[in-house]
Amino acid sequence: MKTGKIIIPVVLLLVWIPFVFQTDLYPLFRFGMFAEPVHREIQTEYFSLRIISNAHKTYILSPEETKLGSLAYLMRNYYYRHEADTLLRRIHSITPHMDTIVEWQLLRMVSEVDHRKVDTTVVASFKPSSHE
Repeated sequence: MKTGKIIIPVVLLLVWIPFVFQTDLYPLFRFGMFAEPVHREIQTEYFSLRIISNAHKTYILSPEETKLGSLAYLMRNYYYRHEADTLLRRIHSITPHMDTIVEWQLLRMVSEVDHRKVDTTVVASFKPSSHE
């Protein structure tokens, strides 16, 4: 009888203790009867440079053409620092054949993992002063 009076409260206490230390109820919803299927929304984000020439032809610039080995890092860094216009000005100043370029654009492309849908946004543009 004495052990029964001790065992029941100890078992109830052991069941109750995790709920005391838990700060929210999210794990219960994830693995309980209200659980939703686990899915991840992974997106791929990448940047590229687009130029518009005098003949109004658009062209996507490759990193080799800018002679900047870390162009992908620079584009992402300047974008998140909200200084993409500064990057476009600097790239314009180091690029040969500057007189044929009417406009520079920094593109941000976000796609799902399976690449079925790509969302492209022009996040910054720069028009050299000689063509304004």
